[in-house]
Amino acid sequence: MLLIRDLGELFVERDSDRYDPGGAKPRTILALLCANAGRPVPATTFITEVWGPDAPEKTQRALESQIWRLRKALSSGGEPSVIVTDRAGYRLDVTDTTVDSIEFDSAATTSLAHGRPTSITRLDEILSLWRGEPFATAGSTPTIDQARRRLHTIRAALLTRRADLLLADGDFDRALGEAQALITRDPLDEHDWALKIRALAASGQRAEALTAYRDIRELLATELGMDPGDEVRTAHRGVLDDHSRAVRRVHLPSQHTSFVGRDTELAELVRLLESERAISVTGIAGVGKTRLALEAARRAADSFDDGVWFIRRSADGGTTTDHATAILATLRVQPSPDFPTALDQVCAHLSTMSALLVLDGRAHPQDTDVADAILQRCAAVTILGAGDPLGVEGEHVVTVHPLPVDGPAGTPSPAHRLLVDRIRVATGTFDPGPRDHAELDRICRAMGGLPLGLELAASRTATFALREVAEQFGTSVPEPVGRAFALAYESLGPQLGDRFIRLTALRSPFTPSLAQAVCGGGDVAADLAELARRSLLWPIRGDRHRTTRFTILGTVADHARSTSPEAAGVAVARRDDAVAALLATTPMRSTPDSARDFARVEDDLHTVLAFLESVVIDPQRLDVHIDLIEQLGPFWFLRRRLADGIRILRTAAATSAAGGCSARTDAMVNASLGAALAFSQQIDQARPHLTARPLDELGVVIADGDADPAKHGLRLAFLSLAAWTGDDHALALEFAELAADTLDTGGRSMAATVTAALALAELTTGDIGAGADHAHSALALSTEQGDPLATHLAAVMMGIGSLFAGDTQMGLRWNDQAFRAYLDAGGVQICDTVEQRGNHLARAGEIIRAGHAFAVARCYAVDAGMEWPRGPFTHDAIRTCRETDNHAFDSGWRAGARAAADALRVGDHERFANM
Repeated sequence: MLLIRDLGELFVERDSDRYDPGGAKPRTILALLCANAGRPVPATTFITEVWGPDAPEKTQRALESQIWRLRKALSSGGEPSVIVTDRAGYRLDVTDTTVDSIEFDSAATTSLAHGRPTSITRLDEILSLWRGEPFATAGSTPTIDQARRRLHTIRAALLTRRADLLLADGDFDRALGEAQALITRDPLDEHDWALKIRALAASGQRAEALTAYRDIRELLATELGMDPGDEVRTAHRGVLDDHSRAVRRVHLPSQHTSFVGRDTELAELVRLLESERAISVTGIAGVGKTRLALEAARRAADSFDDGVWFIRRSADGGTTTDHATAILATLRVQPSPDFPTALDQVCAHLSTMSALLVLDGRAHPQDTDVADAILQRCAAVTILGAGDPLGVEGEHVVTVHPLPVDGPAGTPSPAHRLLVDRIRVATGTFDPGPRDHAELDRICRAMGGLPLGLELAASRTATFALREVAEQFGTSVPEPVGRAFALAYESLGPQLGDRFIRLTALRSPFTPSLAQAVCGGGDVAADLAELARRSLLWPIRGDRHRTTRFTILGTVADHARSTSPEAAGVAVARRDDAVAALLATTPMRSTPDSARDFARVEDDLHTVLAFLESVVIDPQRLDVHIDLIEQLGPFWFLRRRLADGIRILRTAAATSAAGGCSARTDAMVNASLGAALAFSQQIDQARPHLTARPLDELGVVIADGDADPAKHGLRLAFLSLAAWTGDDHALALEFAELAADTLDTGGRSMAATVTAALALAELTTGDIGAGADHAHSALALSTEQGDPLATHLAAVMMGIGSLFAGDTQMGLRWNDQAFRAYLDAGGVQICDTVEQRGNHLARAGEIIRAGHAFAVARCYAVDAGMEWPRGPFTHDAIRTCRETDNHAFDSGWRAGARAAADALRVGDHERFANM
């Protein structure tokens, strides 16, 4: 299926492969065809709009040449061209072609049809097709510009319909944000202003709703000399006539900007306000605790018949009487001598009320006394604190962290969204282009996602260009933000502060087990929980695939390290010891525990890489830790981390080449780098490293320093597998035969892997009989020695044999065993095994399942930066499937691509067992 993506950058997709139409002229020609899809475009139109009205006489020939190139780019071998020539001109045939703009137009027409029900979800799906300015990389011509305007009008209608549905659905904040965005696009659209007025009123912001009415009334009078129409006046009357409890009893400060992000925290707070009576929102200064509490209180207002009240706690403490008196003043109650204390009067006044009190600011012991008394004596009062915990029994604490600076693939992060929204407020309009995203990302990361910092950066764009603001905030932290970071660290106290400095040596995310190793004794889990409560750590909750991990707030970590550089240095040394201990328990040999061992390294990979980066630049440390580095060879390949491994090993090779390392280290670095390059199919770069020394010398140079005499056989077998993966089968056989020789000198504990590597090399170099015998031997040895990698390799070879024999059912059974053994070996790079399964299914005539398997295999290979297909039979199998039933194959392919993307996102590779 051909897909033309023209809502944004113009490009073409076929079977998930992307094609660029070429330069400006072919893109503009394709855009003209898309704008008239299904209708012929005369050659004169192309010539006039692409080459201009003064085009030379030979332009017709140039047009034909450009059309020929486009046809070649858009058509797969043997298929008819989608660009059809007829007497009226050139026409884009959309029979078997999907064009985003046509899909968008058609879906919008259906959803916007009068009386046709639609949903927010459906509108979201349609709007997701819009990636940016239509035909963005094409030129500007009358036809294209007209199509762009029409598509923008359709999008605005969809956004308006969605905003109406959001308001009707009770999502006032999102409706308000969409209304404001629509007003920015067209400031005189009265429906959008009416929507904004209704959304403000519905969310309890009556004063802001009335201000919005005055704004549109003045704008219409100034620009058009007219009064607002019926829709705006009706919305205004609705605000004036609304005597509902929600408007009369919400006593919260006005907010002049929209609420952005925090959807999860907001939903949790609103839920808690329906069932709990004491809730606190905590976090570091500037993280947005007050704003979140106010938004939650406003949304939960209907649950409190007698009002929602905002009370600012005293900054200097004061007495219990002072705090109680402040509450009375907020509630507009005059102090009375009829009560023994002000607190008694507060409790008496609230005792029969259903109310929500929002307490903002730093808590003091007196606040705890007041809150405790109110909660005990006023059964229908709820207290929501923004700042420190209330300190009362039964309190539910919600910790607010800085906004994430990384969003899901293809979508802006919450920090990015907030920054863009506030820049629009500061500058009046801001539609970020591709070049702006890097600057926005730089600001978000420099501020660590802290809303205070993002607000300050946005306000500065009223004076400076975005590029200048990114430079300013990227080189120095503004004083208010620095103060917030300093307060967060200084509030920890000596013991917890020492723990925090030790944790700053770790790279995020990190596991509790590594934190325990770095911090030493004591209840580290409790300290991690406390630091997370204070929003200095961000917990990433574990699931069945991964353990719980923590992300440290880097900006506060930088401040902590700067205050205690000596302690930070000690922490780095403890980290290095902890990582070395972790790697020492991750053997190179495949065992039934390999999946667990590799997962432990994976869970703390960023810290492991930090350790390795410090080792490979120091010749002495490289000598000390070279065996640990070599042991990671299988990890890099089996866990899809070859890019990281190659980067580390290239640095190690440069260090070794500069001198200062032992001959053993130099040989091991070259061999390890060569293996990593070969596994990534860069065999031309790998071969000089793999053959840096004569192969028969490796035993003398390297093996004499091995603690385990059997290790050298395993090393050679691993190098054989790498050369085999890189398609240098002759070199693979040399390594495999040397590995087999070690079995006669005490290397029997590695016999399963060695025999499997030998069988694989023999089969691919033509010695089928010996290869088959050794494959059977490897399978038996792998069971005896508990070697899942050898089981996998042997089962793969058996499966290939079944493929040659045409026994698809047996082949699928071998494939099942190979897949399970691969996961047991700790592997997640399942592309080869799943691709083989696709070949078996194709041979069996299972077209949909074959398409599903091939798509999964391709997605995993592309994700790892590997060429695909990997096997020699796959091209023919795919062609046969498509010729048999292209529709069924496409159906399976699309389902497989979706499943693979989801599996890669969550790390659920087991789902493809028995696929």
